[in-house]
Amino acid sequence: MGTALSAKRGEVARIFINYRKKGGAYAAALLDELLSGRFGEREIFRAAKSIAPGSDYSESILECVAGCDVLLVLVDADWSEGLNSGSSDSNLKVDWVSREIEEAFKHGKVVVPVLLSGADRLDEIALPEGVARVARLQYLRFDYRNIHQDVSFISEQLVKICPELKSV
Repeated sequence: MGTALSAKRGEVARIFINYRKKGGAYAAALLDELLSGRFGEREIFRAAKSIAPGSDYSESILECVAGCDVLLVLVDADWSEGLNSGSSDSNLKVDWVSREIEEAFKHGKVVVPVLLSGADRLDEIALPEGVARVARLQYLRFDYRNIHQDVSFISEQLVKICPELKSV
């Protein structure tokens, strides 16, 4: 296989960053940069940087979700708009945010919601069945006013979840 850049090096990233392009792309890129600086680039998967050119996007995503230890779900203020399971109606465009979360749950991965600036706790009743469980999970915060404090706390929590992570 080897469709993701990290997989080409013989390993899959431990941390998978799941985000909605509309509101979470910049936060995902920043969190990726900060966590990569702390743990190394190979430990963090973000589709926009980690999938090799010419690779099958869907295969790469599913392979990396299955191989990660933790899926960070970046939740912005409009996160739930456009969520669908992608499985109930084949005419609907696949929502990769939902698909990645469902895949993580299927493989028993640790899923951690990360609330971005302005995002409220999720409402389980308002979410599709396949991702509703995310609303019950303990969350972390990543706020533009406290970037360094928040990334330090997130990093500490990731090491507790995944002791194999080591600072570079």
